Amino acid sequence: MHQWVKNLLLFVPALTSFRFLEVGIWGDLLIAFAAFSMIASAVYIVNDVVDAPNDREHASKRNRPIAAGRISPAVGLWVAVALILEGLALGYWAGTEFMFVLAIYLVATFAYTFWLKRTVLVDCLTLAGLYTIRVIAGAVVTGIELSFWLLAFSIFFFASLAWVKRYAELEVLRADGKTKADGRGYSVSDQPLVLAFGTMSAFIAVLIFALYLDSDAIKALYSVPQIGWLAIPLMMYLIGRIWLKAHRGVMLEDPIIFVLRDFASLLTLALIAGSLALAHFGWPW
Repeated sequence: MHQWVKNLLLFVPALTSFRFLEVGIWGDLLIAFAAFSMIASAVYIVNDVVDAPNDREHASKRNRPIAAGRISPAVGLWVAVALILEGLALGYWAGTEFMFVLAIYLVATFAYTFWLKRTVLVDCLTLAGLYTIRVIAGAVVTGIELSFWLLAFSIFFFASLAWVKRYAELEVLRADGKTKADGRGYSVSDQPLVLAFGTMSAFIAVLIFALYLDSDAIKALYSVPQIGWLAIPLMMYLIGRIWLKAHRGVMLEDPIIFVLRDFASLLTLALIAGSLALAHFGWPW
């Protein structure tokens, strides 16, 4: 269930457009969050059933309930089917357009589980797309128009997080003396290239945000957009910290979970949010 935190991305459009103070959108957002959480849990269970043989050879994944034998694959699959039905029912309740986005997410995640995650490069691009679909779903269910800037930032930023995930996995394999990831298309020798892809994507995302702060779109949303520039070095610090931890081999395999457990990262996110809120509302005096 800790993976549900990724579905908080549905709230991003409401937050970035500063419409989160509108009480009327919260009911639809909470329904959408629950629907995505049901679907995500179902896919994670199916993924654990499919990956059980490889997980048993992994240092930490072997403790997952199905890989460890505490839950049978049959029980897991029945639960997954129930969760999919519940998620789709909630999605239908949230609206047909949202239901369409949710269905795309479900198909894409199953494609990733059974095929795409074994294809080099395509796997990380798919993960970036799955994160971005959550942002799109949040816009659809609330009727908020998505900007090009937010979509472009999301694709590059989440691609970087996907590369971090792969880099951290390869670092664990390197420390264990292995040369290749089971069930993946990567080798430990690919680490420098993964590092290059990930850091490049991250700083392109920061560049997109910087260009956004100098665009015409910013004038309609922020009272004092210059204050928003404070977010740029903070973003660079956050990205640098994530990659530094991965490079040192102390990164948890999921960077989003790492950020939520890391005080410095949470503080940085709070300062980024504070600077953008101040840029939107202006100086109190």
